[in-house]
Amino acid sequence: MTCAVVGVGASSGAGAAEVAELIGGVLDEAGLEPGAVWCVATAEGRAAEPVLRAAAARRGLPLVAYPVEVLARVEVPSPSGAVRARTGTASVAEAAALHAALHAALHAALKAPGSGGGVRLVVRKRRSARATAAVARTASIAEIGGQARLFLDKSGGDCTGA
Repeated sequence: MTCAVVGVGASSGAGAAEVAELIGGVLDEAGLEPGAVWCVATAEGRAAEPVLRAAAARRGLPLVAYPVEVLARVEVPSPSGAVRARTGTASVAEAAALHAALHAALHAALKAPGSGGGVRLVVRKRRSARATAAVARTASIAEIGGQARLFLDKSGGDCTGA
């Protein structure tokens, strides 16, 4: 069983309709039905903004948030120096999607030992005028060639996956 997560970043001035449309676009690109999505994930500083909460709610999904310090440690394919300068992390959408998908994989592995694998970014960062979105999903060990790796950050108990 796999589970998908949509990571979202938004700049000031983004509207809920714009973000919800972008979420729909990346889900379509990934070939995912809304029921296959666990949550919308973002950076803590943005989670309190009504725009992201409304966009997630339009999709019937919970919004989860992670500290930028955690997101900054997630390796992503599309880092941005400009985003790093503004937020403290080189990625919000991709990093949040990957980190939340890892949480879903860990949860699944705890419920059914041996079922976990890893995470994959299935849609890299896509942009609208004022928002970004990416999709990650959990992957079985067979899907990632038995190369599942999990790195525990012993300093703070946070996890990152590769």
